Amino acid sequence: MDDETTLVIRLLQGDETALQDLYERLSRQVFSLALQMLNNRQDAEEVLQDTFVKLTTHNSFNPSYGSARAYIYTIARNECLMRLRTKGSRPQLSNIDIHENPLEAELNDIDTALTVKQALAKLETLDAKLLKASFYWGYTHDELSQQTGLPLGTVKSRLRRALLRLRDLLDDTKVLSQKKGGNA
Repeated sequence: MDDETTLVIRLLQGDETALQDLYERLSRQVFSLALQMLNNRQDAEEVLQDTFVKLTTHNSFNPSYGSARAYIYTIARNECLMRLRTKGSRPQLSNIDIHENPLEAELNDIDTALTVKQALAKLETLDAKLLKASFYWGYTHDELSQQTGLPLGTVKSRLRRALLRLRDLLDDTKVLSQKKGGNA
């Protein structure tokens, strides 16, 4: 069990210091994700706060389903999408060509940004673009199907395959970095 998972479990058990530790560990990355998705510093700060509040009030984390970091990023992503949909500020399909590169990452954590960018580059081009459009822009599967002309089932299966491949690539990167750190 990694440190972040342990912290979330401690938080579930009422340990308030776990929240502070999680915030110190992940707030920059959560803020960067929100800033990338919303392109507005004030909104990104509000999403950052809402994410950690939600983590303390509606925490349904289950370690068997995945990493604590992914769980927290999912909360932040959902908060961003809710805000975009409420404001109606999500780019319209007619103004976006998913074949173009989506918003560039403005992550403070350069290592994380590079790792994700390198992993995305190893995916098939269309799969990476579908993932970015779905994750960063919040397009539904139906919207992606309409935009690309691919059948809905194909969009869903490509996204699922891309997510699994991305997870494997990121897990491999994590293992390699741990081996390098252990040999130093």
